[in-house]
Amino acid sequence: MTTVKGVMRSYGAAVRRIERDQQRQAREAAKRFKEQQKLKEIDDARQAVEDWENYVNMIQSVHKDCCETIDWDKIQKTQPPKEPTKRFDNEKFAKEKLDSFKPSFFDKLFGSTEKKIDKLKKQIETARRKDETDNESRHNQYQEDLKDWQELQRIADGVKNGEIEAYKNAIEYYNLFSEIGELGTHLNINFESKYLDVDLSVNSDEVIPNYELRQTATGKLSKKNMAKGKFNELYQDHICSSVIRVAREIFAYLPLEFIRVNAMAEILNSATGHLENQPILSIILPPVTIEKLNLKTIDPSDSMQNFVHNMKFSKTKGFDAVDKVELIN
Repeated sequence: MTTVKGVMRSYGAAVRRIERDQQRQAREAAKRFKEQQKLKEIDDARQAVEDWENYVNMIQSVHKDCCETIDWDKIQKTQPPKEPTKRFDNEKFAKEKLDSFKPSFFDKLFGSTEKKIDKLKKQIETARRKDETDNESRHNQYQEDLKDWQELQRIADGVKNGEIEAYKNAIEYYNLFSEIGELGTHLNINFESKYLDVDLSVNSDEVIPNYELRQTATGKLSKKNMAKGKFNELYQDHICSSVIRVAREIFAYLPLEFIRVNAMAEILNSATGHLENQPILSIILPPVTIEKLNLKTIDPSDSMQNFVHNMKFSKTKGFDAVDKVELIN
């Protein structure tokens, strides 16, 4: 049975369907690549190169995927569920069977008429109890649907009014970032009425393969160590791609003026000699700027110049810790 709750949530489900498919494809690419790494010998050189290329492309293009934008106006216009009327279909059917019962010749001959009538009467009682159970179940479902509709209406009204609690509830309701493996390991969000401040604990550079695969002219597999500069640039693209994706996902749900995303990583503090969780990229992303970009063709690292950001990076050393970029007041 399709419930109102199911219909209400189906809007969010439709919004996220494309994203789930893309996440599935990303996981499959990562899975094939990791399985490939475990093999001592690779039989299919062409497939191995294809898996490697797909994985490398995936880790630097996560910004291309995003769910559709939530239409809060559409949600506000959703009608409340209708209270179900009580139905007695089973009892009605059982009574009709009794009313239409006509003893056969053998019923009369063997005296089984009364026995069959008693059986039909008992079926009416059973049917009546089933109707009561079904009516109660429909009413309980209605109560749940009404509660869910009211909750989503409150969220929609709050989001339209820029209420922080509504922002939190919207992210929780639609389970935003339930799977962030391709972006990082953890998100910490500070909510404000016009913007969000997001700390993204990014994936370590272990997500980047340290080798390259090629297929030779003779069809054999060529494997060589990846140059340090290329390795670092791939990791830079992955980080920059991830912060754009985080912003796009949030903008799809919340009408904010901007988002500050701080990519957090374990960086050596030269003063203490210890690894510390520090920003390696801090960026302010307004939605109007993202919308102007051709996300299918941008280089994630080069695209940072379109935004106010702090980032220290070199091909030889990789990322260095930076200060969080100052918030716009």
